[in-house]
Amino acid sequence: MTMKTRESFPDLNQVTGFTTDEEKFEPFGWYKNMREHSPVHYDEGQDVWSVFKYDDVKRVAEDKDYFSNAVLIPDILKGTLMGLDQPKHTITRSLISRAFTPNAMASWSPRIDSIVAELMASVRDRSRIDIVHDFAVPLPMIVISELLGVPSSDRAQFKEWCSALTLAPQENTPEEYMRVYEKQVQASAKLVSYFQEIIEVKRSQPADDIISDLIQAEEDGYKLSSEELLSNCVFLLIAGNETTTSLITSAIYSFHEHRLFGTLYKQPEFIPSGIEEVLRYRSPFQRSVRKVIQETEIGGKKLKPGDYIVYWIGSANRDEEHFEHADELILDRRNNKHLAFGKGIHVCLGSQLSRLEAKAALTALIQAYPDMAVDPLYRIDMASSNVYGLRSLPVQLGQLHELKEAN
Repeated sequence: MTMKTRESFPDLNQVTGFTTDEEKFEPFGWYKNMREHSPVHYDEGQDVWSVFKYDDVKRVAEDKDYFSNAVLIPDILKGTLMGLDQPKHTITRSLISRAFTPNAMASWSPRIDSIVAELMASVRDRSRIDIVHDFAVPLPMIVISELLGVPSSDRAQFKEWCSALTLAPQENTPEEYMRVYEKQVQASAKLVSYFQEIIEVKRSQPADDIISDLIQAEEDGYKLSSEELLSNCVFLLIAGNETTTSLITSAIYSFHEHRLFGTLYKQPEFIPSGIEEVLRYRSPFQRSVRKVIQETEIGGKKLKPGDYIVYWIGSANRDEEHFEHADELILDRRNNKHLAFGKGIHVCLGSQLSRLEAKAALTALIQAYPDMAVDPLYRIDMASSNVYGLRSLPVQLGQLHELKEAN
C-alpha cells in the first residue's frame, strides 16, 4: 500500500476563505452551509477533505483503524499523545494518565481556588482588566507549571514558547511557512534545553510532581525514553494551558453576548452546565486533522490512504440533527454530548482539570462583578494559533460585590 506524503500542512484559511478576524471568530454560518450543501467536501487546491456533520466528525475523531493521529506537527511533539497511534499511544497515555485521575484532579481544587483568589486580589482596585492577560493566561499556566514541578515564575516565557509551537501560517506562501517553521524550531530548542535541566534535577531529587512521576513510571516493563520524556513535558505544558485559556475567554465573551452574567450571579449552580455549553458553542479547537490509513467511505465519497481529512469540531457541535436550537447558548442544555474534548482514545487527558479551572475562575469573576461588560469599543482580535481564541478581551468590571459561594 503506497501512501501519499505532503511537505506542508493544508492552509485552512484557504479552505474556508476567511480573511478577517471577525470571519474566523464567527465561522458558524459557513459551517451550516457546508453541513447542508457539502457535508463531505474535497478542496482540490489544498488537496484536503473536510467533514462537517456530527456523526462524521465523531467517526473520524475516534476510528483509530482508519484515521491516523500522526499528522504534520512540530518535531518536538511527534513522540507525544498528540502524534502517536496504537499501540504506543495506549502505553504512553497509561503512564501519563496517572497524574490526571479524578481523585488527583479533585485534590487540586483547593490550590486552584487559591490561585484564583490571588488573581482576584491583583485586580481588586482596577475598573478595567483584560480577561486574557489577567486571568485566562496566568491561571492555567500556574496550575500546569506546579503540576509539572517547574517554576510558575517562568510562565511568561512558557506562554511565548507555547504560542510559537501552536502558531498557524497566516498565508499560503513558502515565506510564511518558513517563518512559522523557524519560530517553532527556536521555541522547541529553548523548551528542550529548559526541560533537560529540570529533568536532570528531578532524577536525583524527585518531588511530588508529574515530571518526577514520569521519570519513575513504568507500564508493562516499558519506561519513557529521555526523548519521550522531554517531548511529553513540552506537550503537557502546551495542552495544560491553551485549551483552558480559550475556554475562560470564550465563556466571558459568550455570557456577555447573551446577557447572562446576572442569571449566573443569582444562580451560580448553572456555571458547570454553562461551561459545557460554551465548550459546545465556541469549542477551543474548532477543527483537527487526521490522515487516512485505510481506504474508506464517508457520505458516499471514497478516501484513499494518505489523504488528509479535517474534521470540523465547531461545526459538529452546531449540528441541528444532534442539538436542538444549536445556534443558541442554553445554560441548562440537557444531554450535551459535545465533541470539544475529542472522542475515543484521543479524548483530552486534562479535560477535568480544564473544567475545574474554568469553574473556579468564572465563579469568582461573576460573583464579584455581575455587571461587568466587554468594552463596547472592542474589536475581535483573534490569536494567530491553531487554538480558537482571542488575543485580548478588555472588560469593564463595574461595582465590586461580595463573593458568594456557588451551590
